[in-house]
Amino acid sequence: MRTLPFIALFIILAPNIEAQEVSPEQNIKYVAHRGASYLAPENTLASMELAWELGADGAECDIMLTADKKVVLFHDKNTKKLTGENFTVKETTWQQLKSLVLIPRETNRPEFTHETIPLLSDVLGAIPEDRMLVIEIKTGPEILPHLQKVITQHWKSGQISFIAFDFETIKQAKVLYPEVPCYYLSALNPDFNKHFEDVVENGLDGVDLRHNMIDQKLMERCHASGLDVWCWTVNDPETATKMNQLGVSAITTDRPAWLKSKLTTEK
Repeated sequence: MRTLPFIALFIILAPNIEAQEVSPEQNIKYVAHRGASYLAPENTLASMELAWELGADGAECDIMLTADKKVVLFHDKNTKKLTGENFTVKETTWQQLKSLVLIPRETNRPEFTHETIPLLSDVLGAIPEDRMLVIEIKTGPEILPHLQKVITQHWKSGQISFIAFDFETIKQAKVLYPEVPCYYLSALNPDFNKHFEDVVENGLDGVDLRHNMIDQKLMERCHASGLDVWCWTVNDPETATKMNQLGVSAITTDRPAWLKSKLTTEK
């Protein structure tokens, strides 16, 4: 198992209170939500590669497990909304899923009209050496043995991190991969408060929160306990600037290149 990519990732994304006190404009990282999903269909190999091509520091993807235990990129439990075909992912084989075409958004570029559901192994093999893949685990812990196998066989370069809303899943992921940054996802303050001590006690690296949950008090609480803070999903410069000033170290956004350019222009 390699260590240098993780050392680099911790240096970049670890919580840094002193740096926050010196300057509110820290070197915040931009993570492409489901890849460059504004321009290419979400959770496709094209959206991941385009995110990195456009300069995103990381690309975030969702993973699920098929009936034949393949780890695929997909957000919903059912494929109807995103493909027009009605399949339950966990009850369907990879052979059945791999030909389904993602329905493009109105904002997606015309060249991305025939993108299909990829395997995680394909995306792992495409990570640039200086970029990150943020893997959101959408299932319970049952996926972890299969995920471990895929990572062992196909992760060759770049950095990875894990995020999950299910606490038991992210807890077990940290045990399985102690050197991989693991973040607990939360959308509501009561849930965050409920799991805060568990996050600290189980050695998770931080929390990844809906942006409207975050204020100075929350940041101080997290940093005092050694927790890094990421946020999602931010698509406007005003909110991104606020997150930057509060000391959030990574922003998940549908438009990483556009948002980054807006903040750079405003400085």
